[in-house]
Amino acid sequence: MGHQNADIDSVGSSIGLYRFAKMLKEDVHIVNNTKSMAINGFIDTIKEQEEYKDVIIDKSQAISKTNSETLLIITDTHKKTFVEVPELLDKTENIVIIDHHRKSADFIENATLTFHETYASSASELVTEIIEYGTNDIELKQIEAEGLYAGIMIDTKNFTFKTGVRTFEAAAYLRKYGVDIIRVKKWFQSDLDSYNLIADIVKKAEIINDSIGISEYEEKDKNANLICAKAADELLTINNITASFVIGNLGDKICISGRSIGDINVQIILEKLRRRRTYYSCRSSA
Repeated sequence: MGHQNADIDSVGSSIGLYRFAKMLKEDVHIVNNTKSMAINGFIDTIKEQEEYKDVIIDKSQAISKTNSETLLIITDTHKKTFVEVPELLDKTENIVIIDHHRKSADFIENATLTFHETYASSASELVTEIIEYGTNDIELKQIEAEGLYAGIMIDTKNFTFKTGVRTFEAAAYLRKYGVDIIRVKKWFQSDLDSYNLIADIVKKAEIINDSIGISEYEEKDKNANLICAKAADELLTINNITASFVIGNLGDKICISGRSIGDINVQIILEKLRRRRTYYSCRSSA
């Protein structure tokens, strides 16, 4: 299980763990209750293959299948209020966390095992290391390798952000499974309407202190988190902009996406702004 408003890193790392569990001959499912243009293309591709048709389950199915003996693996988050289905945390005490984000106060306290490395580019990078250096030989299928590769790509913005030696080692390991880069890139494509929305958001941005770009997406939109994230990324392509923030309206909550390529740590700023019903995403080099 990944986080709310799932992205390809949370789902891609989950599908990598699916193969790991199947190698151990365990009955395993991936919990995903999110439908958005951020992951719909990837999910559709997975479900086209016979093996995965019943692997991805929604909230109600997950709750009915979980009991005290279930091992719950959480990827790409460690926050108990941010997991895809928080109710599952109370149905089992067998919890494993795999995450790369800076630790927050709202962390899951009763985890049996935590693999939490902030140096890593993504949860997909960490899962790839588990698979590559595990004691058992694991053969990934192409779609699984592509999911992990896509997770690394999205969190590093095509290998330009927060990359290290281990990031490229993980990518090289995945490439040997015949990763189709063109198919992966298509999962990230925006439609023309979304592209125009992003351009409008960037156009009306205000520049603070000559280096911080701030803008907003005023319309209520269930995909506002993705639109804001892409707009925040685009703001960083403007000369002298080293940090960006874009505010959006998901309907039932406000989302804020922050990005940085300088000394400003946007995650710390957003944590101070965070409220119970606010969703935020961030990517910072600091």
